Amino acid sequence: MDYKPLQPQNNDNISHDSPVKEALVLLSGVIAFFLIAYFILGFLVDWAVTRISPEMEAAIFSRIQVPLNLGQPEPQPGQALLQHLTDELRQCCDVDYPVKIIVIPSDKANALAIAGGTIVVFSGIFDMIRSENGIAFVLAHELGHFKHRDHLRGMGRGIVLTALSALLTGSGSNITQLTAPGIHLTQAGYSRQREAMADARALETLVCHYGHAGGADEFFQALGSAHDPGRLMAYFASHPECKARIAALKKIIQERHFQIRALKPLPAAFN
Repeated sequence: MDYKPLQPQNNDNISHDSPVKEALVLLSGVIAFFLIAYFILGFLVDWAVTRISPEMEAAIFSRIQVPLNLGQPEPQPGQALLQHLTDELRQCCDVDYPVKIIVIPSDKANALAIAGGTIVVFSGIFDMIRSENGIAFVLAHELGHFKHRDHLRGMGRGIVLTALSALLTGSGSNITQLTAPGIHLTQAGYSRQREAMADARALETLVCHYGHAGGADEFFQALGSAHDPGRLMAYFASHPECKARIAALKKIIQERHFQIRALKPLPAAFN
């Protein structure tokens, strides 16, 4: 009887699945884990920030300098007027702790709320807004972020995102580079929701202070007609589109029967 060697029917050392399929399954699992962890930790961040008092926040961030390596800039023309206006708006926005205004000379047209009770205003915004009402809406918008604790929420979620990426895959790994854009889009969507809430709060503050809603959409009208793609792309990264924000404001004005009256011109100090 002759011996005839046969090949085994199954070989556990050889995969019959497609390498591409396996890679996609692995990548999907990593992305799913990232998203689930991010959402859970994000909810914990939202829970935690509501329990941080303004006094505790001020104590924690009192030594933090203005961002973008600007140090402590010299007071700019009109800064005292903005500070006075902000102090008056705080009463309508129900922000019962001091908020400091810093004006930064820049071509940028923006403002931002910083943890610790500081609003940074980039002077380029005065080239786009020509009424006190329009500036007041921008300031009230940032006060709305303070009222809703959005500045702490955004900071906490950003830390969570960075920590997850570094902990699970390393800050410079290929997997982090693939998954980060998807999570960034989720964060941007969350930011747009908070921006809409701050807009609504700012509108109420504007009506409380001036008795009407005039100037609420001035900044968005000017920004929407700008021709600088770089400025628009940077702004839209985490903000709703200008047309959508204007439409949302008009809807609230119509539903609540807010009046529109003449605007107060911007003081000469900002020219």
